[in-house]
Amino acid sequence: MLVEALLFGALIFLLWQSFRKPPGLPPGRWGLPLVGYIPLTSKSMEEQIQDLRKQHGDIFLWKMGTQLMVFLHDYKLVKEAFSRTEFTNRPDWETFKFFEDPIKGIASSNGLLWHNNRRFTLRQLRDLGMGKSKLVEAIQHQALQFRKSIAKQAGKAAPIPHDLHVAVVNVIWQMVASKQFDAEDPKLKKFVKLMKDILITSNRLAFKDFFPWLEYLMPAFLFKILIKYSDVMAINEAFYTYFYEEIERHRATLDPDNPRDLMDGYLLEMEERKDDPKTTCSDQDLVAVLFDLFFAGSETTTNTIIWASDYLAANPNVQQKLQAEIDAVLPKGVLATLADKPKMPYLEAVVNEVLRASSLVNFGVQHVANTNTELGGYTIPKGTVLSSSVFAIQSDSRYWNQPEKFMPERWLDESGKFVSKKEGFLPFGVGKRTCPGESLARMELFVFLTTIFQSFSVAPPPGKPVNLTPDVSGFFMHLPQFNDLVFTTRQQ
Repeated sequence: MLVEALLFGALIFLLWQSFRKPPGLPPGRWGLPLVGYIPLTSKSMEEQIQDLRKQHGDIFLWKMGTQLMVFLHDYKLVKEAFSRTEFTNRPDWETFKFFEDPIKGIASSNGLLWHNNRRFTLRQLRDLGMGKSKLVEAIQHQALQFRKSIAKQAGKAAPIPHDLHVAVVNVIWQMVASKQFDAEDPKLKKFVKLMKDILITSNRLAFKDFFPWLEYLMPAFLFKILIKYSDVMAINEAFYTYFYEEIERHRATLDPDNPRDLMDGYLLEMEERKDDPKTTCSDQDLVAVLFDLFFAGSETTTNTIIWASDYLAANPNVQQKLQAEIDAVLPKGVLATLADKPKMPYLEAVVNEVLRASSLVNFGVQHVANTNTELGGYTIPKGTVLSSSVFAIQSDSRYWNQPEKFMPERWLDESGKFVSKKEGFLPFGVGKRTCPGESLARMELFVFLTTIFQSFSVAPPPGKPVNLTPDVSGFFMHLPQFNDLVFTTRQQ
């Protein structure tokens, strides 16, 4: 009888321990073992995050399945955390890995591999013209191609042409492989479709990341259906086929004295370091680097240009000021170059305000604690995933006056000069893992927007407002709605 009582007491103790939130952790939602806290509400995740902030302050947790998530709701706290080596790593999530093990590339890798790839990529992008005039010609060409697409639908109510995505992808192809495709090329169209498919498909991988025990409870074939395993592997295979073909073509035509692009640069680096035991170079890693550049560079830039068109359609006064500045700097038919950028502070202000208001990557890119540590006075156990509430920080009244308003003027000083950096602004991240492609993205936004709004004005269809509510159906991005817009040719 005594043994049974002791066993029963031990069981009760273990159950109590499994339900109890350990001391020292940030406040927030703990929930049940294995499933965490599952809210019974119709509120969106962002609305719930805002509620948690009101209840608990700038740092709080939400246990999602078996994953301990900590949300940071203040710019200074995010900057402190993401500047520390304890929080440099990315989570070991299939959402980031797509079943590649070990993970390679830039965005999701860690340690020496991440350090080497980031350093290489920044150097290559700089040498290839990121932030300089060298790459402008390719961007101008694609902006002109996209302008033709807008001209075809001028005067009609329609969404932004799909050719925008094609144009942005072509800029990256030029940079990494010295090639651009025709907009109607079936190979390019398939590639662009893959970029969109991966965004949708990757959401299902969250089941494996947050509820890994499901894999052991469900029949293997059912679990694979749940996470769309076959779709993910098919997309992976398609990307590998594209990139390996291009790598072999580059290897066969490589001139060590005249590297053409990022692929040539990587192959030369691989050859130079082939006898270095610390090298991390490989064909597989180059494929991952290319995937990261295309995925991060095309989706973000494309959607930011769509957001900019939506905001300018909804704010005609801002659009008129922007066009007046373009007209004052650029004669009719003359395309913008980087030399024109300092003369267009209002356009740069518009870009920053679009980045702030849209908060495209709404929760930033997640970091993970690589050791037991502390932050904000709380214990952060090893393996805890940190997420920055970018959408909330960029509308935080502690940093922004009237944050709900679209006001490019907030980015201009008393003399009308552009002020590029402000506390509370982190569209490209902050700390050690800031986006290496920020300069390229800003180049593209500058050239595309001047090219579009030099030639066209945009407005919503008569009697139909622009829907500026983000599509939050995916966890990772604030996607613009499919608004019908009317572009009209300007009479300058």
